[in-house]
Amino acid sequence: MVRRFIPSFSALAAFEAAATYRNFTRAAENLGMTQSGVSRQVSHLEKHLGIKVFERIGPRLVLTDAGRNYVGEVTRILDDLEEVSIDIVRGGSTRDSLKIGVQDSLASRWIVPKIHAFISRFPEINFTIVPISDDRDFDSQDIDVAVLRGRGAWDDAHAYHLMSEAVAVVASPALIPLGETIDPNSYDMYPLIQNAHRPDSWLRWIEAKGLSRADTISGPRFAQTSMVIEAARAGVGLAVVPTLMVQDHIASGSLHLPMGNSVPSGLSYFVVYPLKLGVSKPVLDFRDWIQSVARKEPQQHDQE
Repeated sequence: MVRRFIPSFSALAAFEAAATYRNFTRAAENLGMTQSGVSRQVSHLEKHLGIKVFERIGPRLVLTDAGRNYVGEVTRILDDLEEVSIDIVRGGSTRDSLKIGVQDSLASRWIVPKIHAFISRFPEINFTIVPISDDRDFDSQDIDVAVLRGRGAWDDAHAYHLMSEAVAVVASPALIPLGETIDPNSYDMYPLIQNAHRPDSWLRWIEAKGLSRADTISGPRFAQTSMVIEAARAGVGLAVVPTLMVQDHIASGSLHLPMGNSVPSGLSYFVVYPLKLGVSKPVLDFRDWIQSVARKEPQQHDQE
């Protein structure tokens, strides 16, 4: 058998750490080795390859062009090796699991708190929940099934309605005392938290309430709905959020609805999966389970 032209694992690990930190001492601390040990392993690697991967400039390490190209491939290979090693320990591969795509805030605020029921009902299904944007791409994100917000029109996909979305203005008792009601027309008298993920949130609420729009709608901007919710809880300002995601905060009194009932946003939540993959039992099991969960949710626009 011909011996493979592969450096030792110790040399590759030392090289990757040194390339990450650009410093032998910090690489050694990360690996639990001595500084001289890391330096020696990198020297062995350079001797094995017959090229220099670093230029030494005092205590600093500068990757050569060859070293820069090499470390990207080394990291990818080591990541793959780590993944398959973990897979064999746990008896299954993440590649074989059901990949469920959910927008970050919806996952953390609604699905994850309920997922134990899915695990109890289908203990044989290995799954991975991954973040996905509302304008999903099943091909690029390798998703088997997703929970998406929209109007139900996705090309080359099955889409099953879960529930209509409703939104409301929420406030912390620190900003508006609990139980106090405010005329919706006075919304612009308060700081208005902006949702970068849903930039039209305030416009949709104003339109649904039949209000006149202020000249400007401005305020601190946050990247995700979960951040918007936490900012509202901290008393930063008023926020328009899906009531589905704040039920527990409303129940506990950390948020309330000072401007009355929630209103339909005009969008809905759907469970969606691509046509091209066919229909697997795990996908159908998840679809049926999430539909049953959605049926138990109260009508959001009837809530105070």
